[in-house]
Parts: sequence; structure tokens; C-alpha cells
Amino acid sequence: MTKWLIIDGYNLIYRSGDHWSGNYLSGAATPREVGVPHDLAAKRRRLIQLMDKTVGILAERITVVFDGRSGGDGHSGEGPNEQESSVVEVLFSPRDKTADTVIEQLVFQAGPAGKPATAGRVVVVTSDRLERETTEAAGAETMACSVFLDQLKEALDRIEQDLRSRSAAHHPATPLGNPFSSLVIDNPGVGNERR
Repeated sequence: MTKWLIIDGYNLIYRSGDHWSGNYLSGAATPREVGVPHDLAAKRRRLIQLMDKTVGILAERITVVFDGRSGGDGHSGEGPNEQESSVVEVLFSPRDKTADTVIEQLVFQAGPAGKPATAGRVVVVTSDRLERETTEAAGAETMACSVFLDQLKEALDRIEQDLRSRSAAHHPATPLGNPFSSLVIDNPGVGNERR
């Protein structure tokens, strides 16, 4: 498992497109996600929610970095941060820096005493060629967004399958795992004679 996964948030959101059917990031409707909003703020929240589910599966630590707080979607940065997560670190670059600059700084700081990060310890998810070259030079591994999306889909499918298996194991004798399906409801006056 990767020690630290650093994700270029907007790069991943924009690259997700129609990469795979039922795209969890783009907001394309899947049977269990009908009505997911398509605006940028909602996509940020969705990405963070998905990363919340996969901490400890894809990586021990996950950081998602977005370009500055006023990204043209009406989000001014005032008030509570709608991107808060108890397990995923969410960073917005300051106005004078890009997300790429923040990611590069994180990678360089991950190395011991300012030395480049140890390969395999830090993985940067981006499809930006220059960003990949820069972070690799600083000692990180990189992963294209398309490869990461495949891994994310596999991880989420495994989580869902595991939850279904646990539910079925917990309620094996009841159809659809409904614990109340075997209850008999007496109809007053019909067959309610006590024996």
C-alpha cells in the first residue's frame, strides 16, 4: 500500500470525463446516485467523499490539492469549508501559488531533512506531464489520472461487494437481507384464535 497519495484534485476531476461507465467523479448517474449535482463544488465534495472511503485501502494517507479558493465557481473561501474531512487532508493553494506548486512542496518536504522523497512512499496522481516530471525528480512516483480512476473503481467495487456480502451473511435466511421480512403480522379477526 502507498504511504502517501497526493492528488491534483482539479486535474483528476477534469480528466475523469467519461473514462469509465458510471463515473463516480463526474456525477454521471449510477443506479444508486441518481440526482448527483454536476457543478464543480459538488464534484470536489464527491471526490473527497470517495477518498474518505478508500483511506487505508489505496493509501495510508491521502491529500487532495485544489487550486486557490476562488476557482470561478462562486466559492469565495468565506464561511465553513464544505470540503472538510476527518481522514482526508484537503488543501487549497494560496492565491499566489498553483496546486502544482503546493504538490511539489509537499513532495519535497516528504523526504528526510529536505532530501527527495523515497520512491513508493509518495505517489502523485496527475496527468500533467510537467507536474509528473517535476515530482518524479523530487523522488515521488506518479500515476496518470486514468490509471488512478481504474484503481479507484476497483477499490469502490470491492468495498460495495464486501458490504453486500456482509449484509447477506448477517441476514442469510431473509430475502434481500430484510430482517423484518419473516415477521408475521396478525390480521385482527382472521385466524387470531389462541390455541
